[in-house]
Amino acid sequence: MPGIFGLYKRNSPEKANQLMEKMIRSMDAENRLRTDRFSEQNRGLCMGRVSLGIISAADQPVSNQEQNCFLIFHGELYGREGQKDPKYVLKQYIEKGDACVSELNGIFHFVVYDKRTEQIKLFSDKFGLQPLYYSLNAEGLLFAAEVKAILKDEKFDKSPDNESFADFLHYGQILGQKTLFKNIKLLAPASVLTFNLEDFKVSLKKCRLLETLFVRKNSSDSETSAKEVIPFLLDSILKRSANKEILGLSLSGGLDSRGILAGLGKNAEGLFTYTLGLPGCADQKLSEKMSRVAKTRHKFVELDQSYLQDFKTMAREMIRLSDGMYHPHESTEMLALEYFKNAEFKILLRGHGGEIAKAALAYPVMATQPVYSCRDGEAVLNHIFNITNLVIRDIEAKKLFTPFFADVMQVSPMRSLRASCGSVSEILAPPDVCIYYYINEHIRRQVVASLDIFRTRIEIRMPYIDEAYVGNVLKLPVAARNRGEFHVEFIKKCMPELIKISDSNTGAPLDAGPLRLFLTDKFNSLMKRLSVKGFRHYTEFQKWHRDSFRENTRKIIFSEQTAARNLYNMDTLKSVFDLHISGAKNYGHLLGTIVGLELWFRIFVDETGNVS
Repeated sequence: MPGIFGLYKRNSPEKANQLMEKMIRSMDAENRLRTDRFSEQNRGLCMGRVSLGIISAADQPVSNQEQNCFLIFHGELYGREGQKDPKYVLKQYIEKGDACVSELNGIFHFVVYDKRTEQIKLFSDKFGLQPLYYSLNAEGLLFAAEVKAILKDEKFDKSPDNESFADFLHYGQILGQKTLFKNIKLLAPASVLTFNLEDFKVSLKKCRLLETLFVRKNSSDSETSAKEVIPFLLDSILKRSANKEILGLSLSGGLDSRGILAGLGKNAEGLFTYTLGLPGCADQKLSEKMSRVAKTRHKFVELDQSYLQDFKTMAREMIRLSDGMYHPHESTEMLALEYFKNAEFKILLRGHGGEIAKAALAYPVMATQPVYSCRDGEAVLNHIFNITNLVIRDIEAKKLFTPFFADVMQVSPMRSLRASCGSVSEILAPPDVCIYYYINEHIRRQVVASLDIFRTRIEIRMPYIDEAYVGNVLKLPVAARNRGEFHVEFIKKCMPELIKISDSNTGAPLDAGPLRLFLTDKFNSLMKRLSVKGFRHYTEFQKWHRDSFRENTRKIIFSEQTAARNLYNMDTLKSVFDLHISGAKNYGHLLGTIVGLELWFRIFVDETGNVS
């Protein structure tokens, strides 16, 4: 996984360089990436960067004139040309110290070795879009863009974190800064970790709080209009559309990627676009129409039966590449990754974060009518907790899990939610608490984990996750950013021809009236259920789980290894499996999560040293 890495082992300087080489091999297992490195071997200090060599390609580290402050930067800044270089970041650090990160706009993480203070400092971007993991122990500090690299330390304690398992089995993802290992944490967004080389003292500082981008409840700025917010999204798209000759756009039949396409305007002509899905899916038909309007160079990537042949190998590779952070019951990431290996573009625009302006559609915390009736923060937390029960659903934890783990499930997921959203639930309006969760947890921990798979081949840009745009779109009343109202206004302004092309989710053009929208939505849903060509969904994962993936799923779940984890009541699990396969119930997400956790154990815990 591209990104920065480093370590400090004061008492083992002779081993530090060897460990650095192992970390590099972990992050560049195919020996095809660029590596920058820096070390003071006599001190046991090493750090560096593995990159695709596409953006921020200057040699690193960069240092000041006195050679007493060194910086290694990974990612991308969006600003004027002179503000994109790692030397600019170092200059900002020297002038402003830790506060420098609050003025940087982009997707990044970086490390500073400050010899003046004898400190190592780790920095993360404002939304946590470029993960950076770290581990502290009596010997020193380890950090890397991937968990696998940290595991190269032979003395690392691989104790699993049961609270993270509980998060996965409730939310389908981990919340907060936890990982599946007790002794590895994820650096929080807009944060600085300071490690003192002399006394090993550690401090963590937040340089910006996400909640400051929201309007406090009962003080919504009803005077703000979509017209005033449009320029901020246009500016974000413009800043992220550099390098057009190697730029691509993932295009679907919905609103988010359509909005980016519209915002590109004339710059969309000749752009590489692609759509992935089953032949005859609605996204295929609609994205081709959009491509013709915008004059892009479009490709449909067919999800054919060959993708289903070796589910176990596909799932293992997905777990390995994402450090076990991403294993949903539905996934096309590995097929997309194969396409990226030979794609014409090297930088990809994605529509993630578009739901920030679609509160009622922000899966999995859609701000639908029930949330508006929540009278206080506790009610909002309970609402979010219930609607994000995506995995075990209606199954009783005490029946599905062994007694010790059932106790963990009883308290840990809600504790994770309180740690994440407890304080903001009292100061933000209920719909905005949902959006806060969507940004701070779903995007940062779920979406980014899936994108880390892509980042082994391409760079990612996300125009909807931009501080200026987010801060302004959240000033709109919720009614103006509820079900795509802002998107429609934006598209009308930028590329009105796209308005008449149907939305794949409703089957209706974007300017359809209430009656037409109601009738078309019903018809569209029926055609999807019947899998009619031109209407069908882009995947059929529920069918595949019951057919193509069934045998591999059964072998993994009901193996001696899985039973030995002492997490599940295997008799109850057998009943759940049978109900799902028969079609009586849909427990695909649960079964997929259990498969993911078991494969994580086998790759990262059982197979010592074999995670590259």
